[in-house]
Amino acid sequence: MKYTNILGKDFKYKKDAKEYFNSILYSIKRPGRDNHITFTEETLIKQSHVKSLYNNYLTNDEKTLYEVFRGDKPHDWGCKFLSNEVVNLTFELEARNQDRIPISPSRIFTCFGAATTNYTLNEKKTARFLVQNQRDDFLRKFLKTGEYLGSDSVFECDKCKCHKKIEVHHVTPFNDIFDEWRENVWKEDLFPDSACSSFSAEANESWCQFHHNVVVYQKLCKSCHTKETYGRD
Repeated sequence: MKYTNILGKDFKYKKDAKEYFNSILYSIKRPGRDNHITFTEETLIKQSHVKSLYNNYLTNDEKTLYEVFRGDKPHDWGCKFLSNEVVNLTFELEARNQDRIPISPSRIFTCFGAATTNYTLNEKKTARFLVQNQRDDFLRKFLKTGEYLGSDSVFECDKCKCHKKIEVHHVTPFNDIFDEWRENVWKEDLFPDSACSSFSAEANESWCQFHHNVVVYQKLCKSCHTKETYGRD
C-alpha cells in the first residue's frame, strides 16, 4: 500500500484515502453553538493521527508551506465547521497568538492531493465563498413566511417549473464577472487565506460590492442548470 496509516488504515490510491478521511472528518458532530473542536486522543480524529500525516505526507512545496505556516510549526490540531457546511482542519501557530487557522487537508497533505498552490483556482474559490451570502439572500426571497433556508429547502425551477432542490445559476457566468472585476476594478495581487475564505478587507469589500451590482440569478433544478451552463442534457 502506498498511503499508510491514514487514520489507522492503508490505501493504494489518493482518492480512496481522501474519501475515507473526509468521511470521518464530516461525521464529527458540531459541539452545540461552538464552531470548533480541538482533537484529543479520544476524538474520532486524534492528535496523533494528524501528527502522523504531518510527519509523513506534508507537502514539500515551499510556497504552500510559507503561505500556510509562515515558517512556524503547527500544534493543537482540530476542525472548524464553516457556515457553508464545509469542515476544515485547524491548527494554531505560536506567532499568531493562539488564533485557530483553518486549512483544507488536501492543501498540505500529499496523500489527499497534489498539495501545491493553484493561485487562479484559489482566487475563484475564495471569490465564490465571499458571495455565498448573496446567493442565500436571493433564495430567501422565495421562502414562505416562517420558513428558513436550509440544505433541504425546495423551490420551483424557473425553467421547467418542477419543485426540487435548487441550484443557483449565474445568468452572466461567474467567471466572467470575476474576470471583469480583475481586469477593470481590482488589478492588484490577491492573496487568498489558507482556507480560501478571504482576501484583504479592502479586496473583499470591492469584490462583494461589484458582484452584488452586476449579478443576475436564476433558480434552476440540476438538469436545467446543466443545460444552461454547458448547453447539454
